[in-house]
Amino acid sequence: MYESFYGLKEKPFNLLPDPEYLYMSPGHENAFTHLEYAITEHKGFVVVTGEIGSGKTTLINFLLRKIPQNIQVGIFNNTDVNPAQFIKMVCQEFELDPRGLDKAEMLEIFNNFLLEQFALKNRIVLIIDEAQNLPRKTLEEIRMLSNLEEEKHHLIQIILVGQPELRYKLQTKNMEQFVQRVTVHCHLNGLGLEHVKEYVHHRLQVAGGTNLGLFNEEALAAIHKYSRGIPRLINILCDTALVYGFADDIKIIGEDVIRNVVETRQIGGLLSEETEGEGPMPGPDESRPMQAVASDEVKKRLDLLERRMMLLENTILNVEQNFKGWLTKDNDHERLVLELLGLLKDSLISRERLITKYQEVSEQVERAPKNDSHEIDDDPPPKSSFFSKFMKK
Repeated sequence: MYESFYGLKEKPFNLLPDPEYLYMSPGHENAFTHLEYAITEHKGFVVVTGEIGSGKTTLINFLLRKIPQNIQVGIFNNTDVNPAQFIKMVCQEFELDPRGLDKAEMLEIFNNFLLEQFALKNRIVLIIDEAQNLPRKTLEEIRMLSNLEEEKHHLIQIILVGQPELRYKLQTKNMEQFVQRVTVHCHLNGLGLEHVKEYVHHRLQVAGGTNLGLFNEEALAAIHKYSRGIPRLINILCDTALVYGFADDIKIIGEDVIRNVVETRQIGGLLSEETEGEGPMPGPDESRPMQAVASDEVKKRLDLLERRMMLLENTILNVEQNFKGWLTKDNDHERLVLELLGLLKDSLISRERLITKYQEVSEQVERAPKNDSHEIDDDPPPKSSFFSKFMKK
């Protein structure tokens, strides 16, 4: 939507763990070095921990690109399973048939598989994402897998990737035997201010941007403050800020846009604006009820919201027209398009609620100078004509 406006080839702040966009901060570089060393030297257990959205999965995806061809990798993130379910999932990941087998029999066929691969000089690596959700008994089962060895060589290498809760879980008394098997452990922290700046510039550059000053210094400082240096939160802030900037024809993103994003996301409960050691950013007289804030500031925000809603309606109208064009063609995509229209309709229902709320507040502001009581009308206003037409389809 905003790519051409800002001279970008693609969106630079997607939330997908794309290794093309991996920014090697000192912390990420240190973690990758440890992982590369562990695989090269065929170490046993490896544990990678980090905050939610710190880039663990992206780092693992980048690692998978560098792994030699003679290494078979199994990876899964459905970890809230008991030991028998875990062994079954491992067998399925390496294309072994566990149907009709009990746990001992599944372990036997998996051990035979490991021995066969060892004889062929192939190595096996098992990567378990979201490992903080593993039950204690399943963790113990994973430890037992490390006993599958051949002379001086490990038959399988296991990498656990998880949030800080994984580290806390492993520090408990009953996990001592497991921790003794861990040969490499690294933890990803949030980025500092300078690295947040480099991170934003890096992603803009990968996306084909030539103006690396798209976010000014004050905006970058605000991004660091509210994201706490967590890459996923940086992406959310920057992507939403570019949408807002595009809607308001703003060429350079400043601190005011970032603060606006934070306020909007915080109202929806999606992004906390509190930082360590600081309270929430003061809002426009938050101690007073909504009825008493019928001021010029509220009107400005309502005008801004109205412009964004108009932009949204135009975008959806274009999408709807394109879909209708596809439906007139006799091709194999008709069923898929109908499903996509259904998903779009569900999304519009949630947006309809936002517009209804906007109209309520807008009418209150218009009545405010004439009505000293500022009472809220209990009867909801009529729905947007665009949404009413679309919902009937």
